[in-house]
Amino acid sequence: MSTTRTALPALVAAAFAGHVAYPAWLLAHRPRRAGATAIGAADAGPVGEHGWTWEDVDVLVPAHGEAGVILQTLRTLVDACRVPLSCVTVVVDEDERTRDLCLAHGFRVDYAERRAGKAAAVNRGVDGTKAPYVVVVDANATLDQDGLRALLNTCVARYDLVSGLRRERGAADEGLYWRYENWIKTTEAARGGSLALVGEAVAFRRPVFRPIPAGTANDDLWLAFDVASRGYAVGVEPRCLVVEDSAPRGDQLERRVRIMAGQLRLFWRYRAQFATGPVEFRRFAAHKVWRSTVGPAAQVALLAGAAAAPRRRTSQLVLAGHALAVLAYARGDRLHGRASAPLRLAGQAVGMPLVVFCRALPRAVRGQSGVWTKRMR
Repeated sequence: MSTTRTALPALVAAAFAGHVAYPAWLLAHRPRRAGATAIGAADAGPVGEHGWTWEDVDVLVPAHGEAGVILQTLRTLVDACRVPLSCVTVVVDEDERTRDLCLAHGFRVDYAERRAGKAAAVNRGVDGTKAPYVVVVDANATLDQDGLRALLNTCVARYDLVSGLRRERGAADEGLYWRYENWIKTTEAARGGSLALVGEAVAFRRPVFRPIPAGTANDDLWLAFDVASRGYAVGVEPRCLVVEDSAPRGDQLERRVRIMAGQLRLFWRYRAQFATGPVEFRRFAAHKVWRSTVGPAAQVALLAGAAAAPRRRTSQLVLAGHALAVLAYARGDRLHGRASAPLRLAGQAVGMPLVVFCRALPRAVRGQSGVWTKRMR
């Protein structure tokens, strides 16, 4: 059935409301000082702002295939962030090279012969902790001392589970995406909390942690949903900025497909919380859930309607616009400079959700493993 004149505006609105409506609401209702938190600046001494010391903290670094990058992360933690060596544990799965490298440089290693995914590694690492606060940092993440201390200060003073913000170094279109995401998270933080955590750097109170179910591909989102659904405070710390290099576009696409497939399963599992749970769930639904479900489904409906009536001018515009946006996303890591900014925006806002959703939905329906083929770094 062709898209009618009445249906077309409704489908366009449904496709992109998640990108515009919720951010517009946040903009209209933001506090005067968006992103400000109630905990003050990070300190540089051996005792945290709220009385914690490094004896109260265990830092876990899950790793598989990270021999080329992990020493930089570990040295940043120890030398730049001043984390005592005794507080750091590298949780290595099925990777003797990374294990031996870390041991040779004096780091404690928790090693498993068989890889079972990041969620299983986090479970094993947390099981071996004794400190009341746990920080989990990705093996290729870069953060500074002020950011890490701000993360811990916020965990002690405000949240039971908290993450930093993520920034990518390299692909300009990914940088655009993360600036958009980080503005939303920072504004939500100023309003009291956010479930849109990033797994590159998280901190939590050890007693609130429950083992992540086997096969979970989205350990950070599962933690956010699980902790918030039990009435604990979950949020982000805008001053903790974690920087990672952009992956090649093929790897980035596979990562996003895997993440969205896991998200769709978690959305279904926690669907009741979006109506009856804490307000953070409803905010998350208005933004992330919409953009991952209703939005791309409306795009598919738009394309189906346009394909059914290809001679219509509006159909041709819809088909051509989506083709250009998909191409812009596929080539987005090669687009730089001010002249290509509209293409980067189209690729991220129009092309990426459609491509990722169409590839992720079948995986979500049939289920997927928490272990995936990973490029060695």
